[in-house]
Amino acid sequence: MHKRILRLLAGGIFTASAIFAQGPFISQNGIMNRASRVPASLPGGALAPGAMIQIRGQNLGPVDPVYSDGFPLRTRLGDLQTRVLANGNIDCPLFSVAEDLINAQLPADLTGAQVRLRVITSAGESAEVTVPLGAGNFGMFTRAGNGVGPASCQAFTGDPDPIMAYRFISADTPVQQGQAVVCYGTGLGQTDPPIPAGQATSSQARARTQVMLYVGERPAQVQYAGRAPGFAGLDQIQFTIPNDAPEGCGVPLRIQMGSQIGNMGTIAVNRTGLGCLDPVETPVPGSGVGSVVVAGGLGVLGPGQLGQGKGPGGPRSALGQGPGGVGPGGIGPRGLHPGIPPHAGGLGLGTRASMGTDVAPGRFLRPGGSGSPAVGIPPVGSCQLFAMPAGDASADVFTGAAQYLNAGNLSLTCAGTQQRIGPETIGGAGYLYTTQLGQALGPGTCTLSGSGGPDVGAFGPVQLTVPAAINVTTSLALGARVSRQSAFRLNWTGGGPNELVVIHGRGFAAPVGTPSDTDPTQFPSRAFLCTAPASAGNFTVPDWAMNGLPAGPFSVNVTQMPNATGVARFGARGLEGGGTFRWMHTLAWLDLVLE
Repeated sequence: MHKRILRLLAGGIFTASAIFAQGPFISQNGIMNRASRVPASLPGGALAPGAMIQIRGQNLGPVDPVYSDGFPLRTRLGDLQTRVLANGNIDCPLFSVAEDLINAQLPADLTGAQVRLRVITSAGESAEVTVPLGAGNFGMFTRAGNGVGPASCQAFTGDPDPIMAYRFISADTPVQQGQAVVCYGTGLGQTDPPIPAGQATSSQARARTQVMLYVGERPAQVQYAGRAPGFAGLDQIQFTIPNDAPEGCGVPLRIQMGSQIGNMGTIAVNRTGLGCLDPVETPVPGSGVGSVVVAGGLGVLGPGQLGQGKGPGGPRSALGQGPGGVGPGGIGPRGLHPGIPPHAGGLGLGTRASMGTDVAPGRFLRPGGSGSPAVGIPPVGSCQLFAMPAGDASADVFTGAAQYLNAGNLSLTCAGTQQRIGPETIGGAGYLYTTQLGQALGPGTCTLSGSGGPDVGAFGPVQLTVPAAINVTTSLALGARVSRQSAFRLNWTGGGPNELVVIHGRGFAAPVGTPSDTDPTQFPSRAFLCTAPASAGNFTVPDWAMNGLPAGPFSVNVTQMPNATGVARFGARGLEGGGTFRWMHTLAWLDLVLE
């Protein structure tokens, strides 16, 4: 049993290498908390004594992974006798080693603000890497295993049968206010009583550093925060969902230890316990869902970017060099946030010209077993933090494998203009839908229907009322400097009662001295996603969210969209999870500097 769980905790993607003669090499940003997956170089990436960590690199161990076979964990593994040393000569217990990945546990008695780590094999040793260390920095395991999206949490059901006393929380089985929950992760730091690294915890061992937990910005009462009995380095936090916690499929969980905030998972909350409702599609493995969006303003620059007014369609459009929008000729994918379909700039984003600023992307998908919701739209008044690896262009509400379904031809009418949208193949993965609207998206009614296809039945017509776009009055010039040490306020006019304003800020960890015209997506980044009622006229991004982003290049995207009530919904054969038809207006501020 323990051996199987160790393999699950040590899981990862392994790639073979035939090079065994060379010494080990630790990749840049290759050391991180095993659960949070936030690189140690980013804010929120500090490691903690006794935490489970992950080291990525080359020549770290054998081609095929080797696992410790029980407790206490071994400190040398594989034919290459792989070791991980902390601060010169302290062995770290090992869960597993492979050619490009090591899962280990830090010594539990580490102190100070930094820890030095290196890998030694029979072929040599790596350079020593210094990473930040905190007294505690909880990394939360998530269902997708990437530190993003639904957290690995269970709700107490009260059933006298021990097998039924807990159930995993999901969009189908949300937790209710007042219900007790336990979430799993690693990084709570030193405990009372102390538990040596590599040893399984035989009973409760509480964290010495205080844990503060918030469910959608509402403080929660923590009953226990400490080691999970029966395991090494695995922590658990038991708490009660506040009675005033907001509802939704992606309610953020913020766990803070001092100034440290690791990753933020999400949790589904609904007072009835019968399922959650979101303003975007909520993919559930095995259930088909559909989404069609009429989007206006993609790539349009916000006030101050090109003088007093807003740009007509991104930098190149404003200079007469392209159609604007997202992709080549527009702002590039860094302006996208979860809720904006990743293919809004055209199929194969970045490989063909932008489709312009006003488009209608759609998709119908059925997640596979590895598919999972990712970063959802947080409830009104709350914010979410998430990290993105170097090279990731945009985040999505869904991650993992999925079958992209053929729903036949779609008929879309906006402002009296009717368009036929046919399915376009995306390699062997299935089908996506996208078209230019042909005119700026303005107030009015849009109607959608589907003819039906091999995977999805006919549906519609379904109607959607598109309101006027809000007027953002905050002005941010190109190169404007924004403080990450204080809250960040945005102001606007307009907006109706069933509308949201979603604010997305993304900071990139570009090294000092990086040329200003360098594509920042090649660097690791961290982003916040906040939601406000459009009728409020303003929102202040909290200081903890701003402080969670790295100093360097900074971009902001503001999107007006309907709330869960304002979305038009439809059903069809093959869409067990239903379909959504929604609108959005968006603006972007690029080339800002966070300091």
